[in-house]
Amino acid sequence: MRYLGLVLSISLFFFSNNSYALESKSFTLENGLQTILVRESKAPVVITQVWYRVGAADEVDGKTGLAHMLEHMMFQGTKKLAPSQFSKIVARNGGDDNASTAHDYTNYWIKLSSDRLELALELEADRMQNLRLQEVEFRSENLVVQEERRSRIENKPEAKFFEKFRKTAYGDHPYGRPVIGLMDDVKNHSLEGLQDWYKSHYAPDKAVLVVVGDIDFDHAQKLVEKHFSYLKHSQSLPRKPLPKIPPRKEAVRLDVQDDRATLPQYYAGFWVPTFMMADADEAFALELLSAILGGDASSRIYRKLVVEDKLAISAGSGYSGLSRGGELFTLSAVPGSGVKLDQVEKALFEQVEKLITQPISERELQRAKNGLITGHLFAQDSVDRIAWLIGRMSSNNSDWKLLVEEYPARVQKVTSQEIKKVAKRYLQVKSAVIGTFHP
Repeated sequence: MRYLGLVLSISLFFFSNNSYALESKSFTLENGLQTILVRESKAPVVITQVWYRVGAADEVDGKTGLAHMLEHMMFQGTKKLAPSQFSKIVARNGGDDNASTAHDYTNYWIKLSSDRLELALELEADRMQNLRLQEVEFRSENLVVQEERRSRIENKPEAKFFEKFRKTAYGDHPYGRPVIGLMDDVKNHSLEGLQDWYKSHYAPDKAVLVVVGDIDFDHAQKLVEKHFSYLKHSQSLPRKPLPKIPPRKEAVRLDVQDDRATLPQYYAGFWVPTFMMADADEAFALELLSAILGGDASSRIYRKLVVEDKLAISAGSGYSGLSRGGELFTLSAVPGSGVKLDQVEKALFEQVEKLITQPISERELQRAKNGLITGHLFAQDSVDRIAWLIGRMSSNNSDWKLLVEEYPARVQKVTSQEIKKVAKRYLQVKSAVIGTFHP
């Protein structure tokens, strides 16, 4: 184990002091399809991901869940394929496929052996403009989505609470809408509405194609051109920018009681910038702030509230930094038996205040940096993760190299003063949305 630790330390030193480059090639077809190819030859596999620049944030009130509903329908047949044949063809060729919807994007992926790359590209190009939306499949899949909503949200008190918490935090901002949609909206989806959504948002100029794996660039580009060049450019308007949320002048509180709840919970959320926004330096500082405050069992919040004072059975912080219009930085805790929620709130903000006013030791700072960089390096072993980060950034017109190639060096550059600065600027009680949930 000593040798493993030595190797890891050397790796951390190298990657945190030097940016490193992947073998990549980018090009854009005449119809607007942005394509990014990355060679990763550790294994003879390839993953294709098609990222459409549309998600729940692009919907309107009364029609929530459209993006997610169409994601389901994208597997239900084209002019060439019968319903449900898409995934069966991938499986017969030894592959796997799936999709996901979020506020900022809808993403479809196929993973196969590298000699099956053309199959993946052919399938994705076909459903980009040849989807057949039919009433029978729509009605069946709509019931599936309704049941998904029940199982994930309606029948889970904690999930229902967090949906309300998010709505309270974002208000009328598009991020306040649930990705899966509100139940009444889901029930009222129509085939015509889905058809309009598909025609408006599914086109090569509104998508990013990412291919990562054991590939030859020239061959892969020829295949992309063969299968996607004939697709038509969209005629719809450009994507609208997200509105800004005005600064909050006082705390907003949400208290939810639910007979089905088994444990009380506390959440505090703060509106903060992300890697997608103008100043990425703050995003890197916020990521380290989260790691030091409540990232794991060695973090300040967990040690103080859970281990030392026994105020909570779990506690921590959260920050992803990957939304195009801002993000919630969260502090959360599940109080221990007999502990009141206001005691937990006081203890959480005491830890924030100590971080702002007292020194952060070099050892604590470097431990947090090592943890983030180690997780990043291990993730690079996965073609899935590399493709996901590239697509996530590129679909929001951001430079993917920031979080793929430059991440270790940027993390290592962050100072303790920068971390204190973002904590003082953003983690103020007066600007928080505070949610309490209890039986």
